[in-house]
Amino acid sequence: MHIAFVDSNPAALEAIRLAKEAGHRVTYLQSADPFYPPTEKNLRIVGSVDHLVDGLVTTDPETVTEALAACHAVEPIDVVTGQLELSAESVALACRKLGLRGTATDAVLTARRKDRCRAALDRAGLASARYALAETEQEALAAAEEIGYPVILKPPSGADSLLSYVATDATEATAGCRGVLTGLDAVPPQWHEQFTRGILVEEYLHGTLVSVELGAKDGEFFPFAVSGRFRWAEDEVVELGSYIPAYLTEEQSTACVAYAIDVCRAIGLDLGVFHLEIMVTDRGPVLVEVNPRVMGGALPTIYRHATGTDIFSALLDVLEPGAEVALPGALDGCVGGRKVMARDGGTLSAGASLDWVADEPGVLEVVGFDDYGTGPGRRVRSGQIVARFMLRGADHPSVVRTAERILRRLEEDLGIALMIGEKD
Repeated sequence: MHIAFVDSNPAALEAIRLAKEAGHRVTYLQSADPFYPPTEKNLRIVGSVDHLVDGLVTTDPETVTEALAACHAVEPIDVVTGQLELSAESVALACRKLGLRGTATDAVLTARRKDRCRAALDRAGLASARYALAETEQEALAAAEEIGYPVILKPPSGADSLLSYVATDATEATAGCRGVLTGLDAVPPQWHEQFTRGILVEEYLHGTLVSVELGAKDGEFFPFAVSGRFRWAEDEVVELGSYIPAYLTEEQSTACVAYAIDVCRAIGLDLGVFHLEIMVTDRGPVLVEVNPRVMGGALPTIYRHATGTDIFSALLDVLEPGAEVALPGALDGCVGGRKVMARDGGTLSAGASLDWVADEPGVLEVVGFDDYGTGPGRRVRSGQIVARFMLRGADHPSVVRTAERILRRLEEDLGIALMIGEKD
């Protein structure tokens, strides 16, 4: 199979490595400003592809279309996939124009526009949050009053929670509107167009935040996992990490999967592995957002530790015609990935060390200072990730207890206060 990958987040480079290992032909269209760090491992993966097209603006549909057309003319492409949400629209539009196999174009465009996604859920009669799309600050404030505080204000097709604000009253909503409308300095230039499509005002959902990792192929859906989130007890908007499986009853988990499948059907997501963030509320599962890509961040690694399988191998099986798609078996306990996050900022102690963490019972992996640009004697800001560790426990509560014990000791070793305490 000849697979064309268009851009990637750091985690999804593993899909390229596994594709080459499986004997597939790989074309890779790389951004002029890659979203992943140029580590030796990442550069080795990119260097292994059969055809590299570098230096592209992968958020531009015409650029992606021209590059894919040229590659397809040399060696026909069997399937195209993009694992960076800001490039998803370009990939979908290029596939439509060239007649290449990939996720349904209209479905991707709907998923990337949260207002259109919510409209699709409304038409399908599915549970959703109240929302409005505003062009001006005045329209957004009026919508917030109608929806009722608290609300979320954000770009309708943003990413990575950039320019997203929680407002509990009109004063905070005004500040949030101005942040959305004037905060482009915090956004890479090639993303600006997708961040300037108005202000999405949404009902603030209360409940337990989870995500469903769902594959789709030939009209069939494959629930790979339901994952949970560690959220800070003092501010539930701050995510401290993720874990698998989510801390839900069997009935709640089943309802989340069924709802996720209904969402994918409603917007037409038909081929790929998708990441649906869902709030389990008093009225049942309600969509936060749907991402037309595989889960990112540390979740693929957590999934591998939890299931003994690789989500990117599953993606390749989903993309390959005729290949069987296998779901993971029963899980052994709970696996969590916990960020070590500075509470107030400060300077790490001269003797700061993570060496002992790997020897703690249940710890599977430690991602150290170098990966986050921190270390002894370095200053860190409030909310900055200093390090990360992954651990296994009998269940979610045991993972939380072990993580908090490790974090309390780390506070002493690092010499700064950390975000400790979980909401859910």
